[in-house]
Amino acid sequence: MNELNASAKIPALQAQMQWIAGTPQVSAGSTSRMMYDFNNANNTLNRELGFFPGIIEANTAQQESTICDPQTGKWVLFFDGNDIYDGLHNLVNPDNKLDTLDHTYLTSIIAPSCSESIPTYYIFYLDRTTKHLNYAIVNFPLGLSSKANWVGTQSLNSDNGVATPFGLACVNEDEYWVLSLANATTLVAYKCDTTGVSTVAPVHIMLQPFSSITAAVDCKTSSIVTFSNKIAITVNGQIMVGELKVSSGFSIINQALVSNATSTLAPDFNTSATKLYFLKTLDSAKKNQVWVYEIDGQASYSADSSYVYGYQYLSLKLAPNGIIYGTNMFTSVDPILTITEIPETGAVEVTEMLNQDINSSATFGNIQYQINALK
Repeated sequence: MNELNASAKIPALQAQMQWIAGTPQVSAGSTSRMMYDFNNANNTLNRELGFFPGIIEANTAQQESTICDPQTGKWVLFFDGNDIYDGLHNLVNPDNKLDTLDHTYLTSIIAPSCSESIPTYYIFYLDRTTKHLNYAIVNFPLGLSSKANWVGTQSLNSDNGVATPFGLACVNEDEYWVLSLANATTLVAYKCDTTGVSTVAPVHIMLQPFSSITAAVDCKTSSIVTFSNKIAITVNGQIMVGELKVSSGFSIINQALVSNATSTLAPDFNTSATKLYFLKTLDSAKKNQVWVYEIDGQASYSADSSYVYGYQYLSLKLAPNGIIYGTNMFTSVDPILTITEIPETGAVEVTEMLNQDINSSATFGNIQYQINALK
């Protein structure tokens, strides 16, 4: 059978065709890791249990970072906060365990190197002990369909001092920026291009909509999401949006506060990057959980005031098929929220898919590498 080539309906998301989430597998017979697979002709969501046979993880494993081969759509690296696995299920770093913070979310992310002649990837992560921003280096000497090779680690930052989520702003195939937070009101951007990862003089950007936040960043309620030329930053439950500019340096313009009281860990944009979807706590009638923010008009409203939700959701993620999916906190079932925009009418359809497998996860993993073509 011929290997299916990646065919994302949104080409920028070619490296996000297979999402890995779920709880750690703490025994050889466990099947608690979940794959949300869009790598098929229609980008239909297929849920797959037991795709990670025989893998035993530490019970602190949770920061699921995934990246796929944009040519085949198959995942090539998975990082659980401690261990790195390649697409053949090989443990890449048996003698070089990484150690990220537990009880946090989105504190690691994977991106390709722009400077190496063979396929090389960086796994950016937050060190548990020092809270330094580091990155591990993995390459594939024989190509992405073969075994991955451990190279080493480098420090990205030595004085961060706070737990921070990671994000990426991709300019093109030769340049992207790794994003983190120095504090609640300052975003830090590190440039990665054909010369490698630059640790010299990162760009610091003030986040004016968060000027009233005085507490430290809480990684259980904070995230950095980009799509097209837009960015959404969540800090301690408050959400802002802005527009990325890279023509002369790196900056965020048109900053605006979306909401200062949400239940969203990770919001996400629609396919045209004209709207941001985010979550609020269910009202007494279990309605009005999903909200829409119109970026140009700076107005927000309930996506569907008539829909009665069965579950409270936490994170949203735009999929390669153009649908936005939502995850629930850990429950006895695996409910998935779906948000679909109807092109003909502009209407928004909100539904839930209820699955009995006990694999609920707070996020779909930090898998947002994409080519946004900012230049």
